[in-house]
Amino acid sequence: MEVAANNEMDIELESCVGPTVAETRESLPDERAFQVRRRSSSKGSKGSKGSKVKPEDRRNSSFEQECESLEEAAWAKFDDSLPDFFQVLEFAKDGGFSEVHELWDSSRYLRAVLALMMLMANVGTIVINDGGYLVHATHLADEQQEDTLGIHPVDDHVRAIQNDYMISGFLVDGCFLAFASLIGCDHGIHSPRIALICAIELLLLALLLVKAVACFVASFVEKLERVRWSKAYIFWWEVLPELTSFSAMRLLHFATPSVVLSDLYSFAAYAGSRAELDGWATGARLWVVFVLTKLMCLVLGIDAFLFKVRVAYSDIHQEELGPWSLLSVTMFIVQVLGIVQLSMFVRGRIFLFIFGGEDSIMQPAEKALQNIWQAMVVRKVCQLFDWPKAAAILMTFDEDDFQKLVLNENGDIHESLMSTSVGSWDPIAESAGYASESLLSRISEDDKEGQ
Repeated sequence: MEVAANNEMDIELESCVGPTVAETRESLPDERAFQVRRRSSSKGSKGSKGSKVKPEDRRNSSFEQECESLEEAAWAKFDDSLPDFFQVLEFAKDGGFSEVHELWDSSRYLRAVLALMMLMANVGTIVINDGGYLVHATHLADEQQEDTLGIHPVDDHVRAIQNDYMISGFLVDGCFLAFASLIGCDHGIHSPRIALICAIELLLLALLLVKAVACFVASFVEKLERVRWSKAYIFWWEVLPELTSFSAMRLLHFATPSVVLSDLYSFAAYAGSRAELDGWATGARLWVVFVLTKLMCLVLGIDAFLFKVRVAYSDIHQEELGPWSLLSVTMFIVQVLGIVQLSMFVRGRIFLFIFGGEDSIMQPAEKALQNIWQAMVVRKVCQLFDWPKAAAILMTFDEDDFQKLVLNENGDIHESLMSTSVGSWDPIAESAGYASESLLSRISEDDKEGQ
């Protein structure tokens, strides 16, 4: 009876697993067969339920083993003086236009709505807060006006911070003092520091809004097709993302060390070529403008940050935080995070990698190629999708979409490495090993119960 029971167990084993454990070992490489034998022997020696290895641990171990074996296979495959490392990757010869139809997914509607809400909230808080502080600062410019003390909270806060330190105010006051000394005037003139920062930020916002409207209108009325679609990509991919987190603090982005060094490298090549063509005076003038522009961005950016911090403090320094104060503080955080717009910076680096060539300097021809590619992608999206889907795609287009379009895989890197890996991971063999271990455990338990 025991022999018959064992035969039935063998039949069950063969039916559940397919090939027997021995056949599985023969079909695997020697190293993998040793691992299967080691697990089987250790499993049989344990025999107790409390010492069983959890399936999750087995899967994690198998994944780590796969990574380890694939790393060894990659090292063995590419350990050469001139390896063909990117053999499975290639640039899309058509610029990715054949894959534009794959950009759509239903989540883009939600992402586009969120982006639009962020844009409206940001622009609204800047206009209302800066406009209010500008009006109140102008209203309190006359030092004799003390009749509103303790009556209007905004007037009180403007009065409290209107003489706080700002770099631009210090420089303007110094210029006023030097001019007064030059003309023999003893009257001290103080700059409207809060009004100055609010006016600069509102002016920059107005210029950006005018640019957005101009590009949007031009994308419909321009006669040249190239100009229409060029204005369209500027509107969707440059102006709208800028409005989402715009503030005067954004000027600090152009004064950060990494951006300054990158711009300095590119500007040196440009100024050198201009100096060769137009003379050294033109090159010197360009360098003076470059340095003064960076210094202006640094000073105004710092002052805008100081002003925003003081305004945010007035919003949160309350017993109860109202809806508008909460929105203002939230947008302040968004504006601080938007000083260096990571998505636009990453996209610019990817464009430089694709179009800039191996010297990483965007030449005029390479810049023209990049601009035309963007214009044609926008045109292709508008041709393939109706306007709601096209608008959602253009508002949420990011670096992942760009990589999807411009890169193609002409093979499977996993299969390429598996073909060279002696001890590579085989999911089928692994499943067979797990099934055989489970069945052997059942046999062991049934034998103990029979004894």
